[in-house]
Amino acid sequence: MQERGDLLAMTEVVGVVNGKGGSGKTPTAVHLAYAFARLGKRCLFIDGDPQGTASFHFLGIKYKKQQPTFYDAIKNLQRIEPVEIKENLYLLPAHDELSKAEIELTAKPGYFYQVQLVKLLKLYPEFDIVVGDTPGSHISIFTILMLTAANKVIVPVKTEIAAERATTDTMDLIEDVRDGLNPGLTVWGILPTQFEGNVGHHQDVLALLQDMKDTQNVPYPVYDMPSRKTTKYNDATGMHIDVAELDPGLGRYWDRLAESVFAIAASAEKVRG
Repeated sequence: MQERGDLLAMTEVVGVVNGKGGSGKTPTAVHLAYAFARLGKRCLFIDGDPQGTASFHFLGIKYKKQQPTFYDAIKNLQRIEPVEIKENLYLLPAHDELSKAEIELTAKPGYFYQVQLVKLLKLYPEFDIVVGDTPGSHISIFTILMLTAANKVIVPVKTEIAAERATTDTMDLIEDVRDGLNPGLTVWGILPTQFEGNVGHHQDVLALLQDMKDTQNVPYPVYDMPSRKTTKYNDATGMHIDVAELDPGLGRYWDRLAESVFAIAASAEKVRG
């Protein structure tokens, strides 16, 4: 099987992954993509979630009638023209049609569907970075496709006890992919989300995540500035805009996060050189 690095050596691919619903996964992916575009990076957003929440954010209700979509691209391994959202930001949209691909891609005997996204992204060499959203209600083949294609993964975790515990399955899957399909996958880390500083158990979960980062079970960094809970993310989705347009402070938050992703990339490149 052809390794990921053979095909995507020059492109940053960031997967945003958590199999627990309500983790803040899609807002993380969406507003990271906006931030990369603001930083002057040509960004391709792949909506790998059949619910199409990110596509709704970018396109509004018309996303349901969008054709062609990521489904056509991944099924047929063909380039479709991405939808231009704004300067430097483009979208391969999805809606419920994408759920059919889960059966179609896995039905072929001996077919290495896991690298299908790796091959597809080779058809988009003009982009500096790819951001991929994945299903949030369960771990699916789209999660595996994204982890196999990515060189970085971000795991958003809502600061509540149930979400922290459920994240273990996602971490186990990441390790499985690193052990086999994609040894070069770097875990950027855990991003605490929907944090409310005045809620006691949110403080407790944040402390627990930070304590766990140095243990054998979760050997990943935890971003030291959690994403705070605010209705402005829902407002931005309803208005189909970047949250930075509603709150410049939130825009600066995502800019710092995006810059940290590229700082890791630059550090890794320096080590390789």
